[in-house]
Amino acid sequence: MKANLLLALATLSVLPAIAGPTLEVRNTEGKPLKIELVAVEGDSVTFIAAGKEAKEHTLPIGKFDASSQEKIREEGQGLPARLPKIDIEVVISNKRDKQGYYMVNQTVSSKVKIRNLSTRINYPASKGYVVYFGQNRRNDGFFKVMANHNFEFSVPANKTFETDVLGFKTSYDSDNKGYGNIGGYQYESYVLVLTDPEGKVIGTKSTDGSLRSAIEKDLSKAKRLIDLKPDELLNKDLETMKNE
Repeated sequence: MKANLLLALATLSVLPAIAGPTLEVRNTEGKPLKIELVAVEGDSVTFIAAGKEAKEHTLPIGKFDASSQEKIREEGQGLPARLPKIDIEVVISNKRDKQGYYMVNQTVSSKVKIRNLSTRINYPASKGYVVYFGQNRRNDGFFKVMANHNFEFSVPANKTFETDVLGFKTSYDSDNKGYGNIGGYQYESYVLVLTDPEGKVIGTKSTDGSLRSAIEKDLSKAKRLIDLKPDELLNKDLETMKNE
């Protein structure tokens, strides 16, 4: 038996945050500044400089004059709760056990670690989904959903959440698509989908380039992934195909 642990290092693709109202404020020296308000957390304000690159800046609210501070705090009350930044690590356990000369039994599962990078903001109760995909050894032009498992998580500030996610078992002919190969589905990749407390997709992650590309072109596909059932077939654009 061979056990293979694969550390999935693909970057989490996080959907862009929506900035709040545009405010005209002044710093303590009286210099005017137009900002798009992103978040007000305690004595800190996060904003984007209006009309410039969409880069977030965080400053102590005391850097603004008294009138601007009042305006910022008032508008900040209407902003939705801000999710802290997180770091995701997915480790795939891929165990193979040969059966006879060519047939291979494969058992796949995963471990997900979510680290809260904020020292002040707790990550609220949310949900994650791991969708496992396989490909046929005789025809790798499409994907098959091997399993779809979800988990709930919340992460206190500066802490790490860790969970084992169920996977699946499969068998396939390892004879490199040669004559007499009977096929079978071999694990190919996964897609991790994270949703916020309201069920909105906030990020995805995968080690497969075609899966990542399909989601980046149409973010609504990430939402549809979480409802997929085992044995469903998808092309490389993540569009549903008829079963064989």
